[in-house]
Amino acid sequence: MKKTLCAAIVAGAMVPMFANAEDKGTGCGWGSMVWKGQSGLVAHILAGTTNGILGNQTFGLTTGTGGCDAQSTVQNEYQKKTFVAANMDNLAQDAAKGSGAHLSSLAAIIGVEESDRDAFYSFTQENYDALFGAENTDQETIVSALDGAMAANARFAKYVR
Repeated sequence: MKKTLCAAIVAGAMVPMFANAEDKGTGCGWGSMVWKGQSGLVAHILAGTTNGILGNQTFGLTTGTGGCDAQSTVQNEYQKKTFVAANMDNLAQDAAKGSGAHLSSLAAIIGVEESDRDAFYSFTQENYDALFGAENTDQETIVSALDGAMAANARFAKYVR
């Protein structure tokens, strides 16, 4: 019984860490404020655990305290970068031909509406060299190039936050 209770508490404390996982760390809350400026896995775990144990992210979002802003946009930057990193070669192939499952998945992660998907596929094909050129060798540069190209396009700028 004690092991089950301990496991439930630890799992519950970790949920906010994973639910809020993004490239900016653990989000808002007291743990994020206490460990602000620190980097590395230990600091992120401590900040996330503090936020999870105290349950203060929900309170902070509700009241606007603890560095939380309920009006900010939830973003998929972490998922986008992770997906690009794991699928760079397949994405490049799909972009070259203007279609494919990996390109479709990326569009879904970005939040491209169904009505804009075909245009997005053509857009990546037309901008292939800028997106997957020789200077773009990792997910950071590919995502940055994609975000820049989309921001400069009237149709796709709304998908870049």
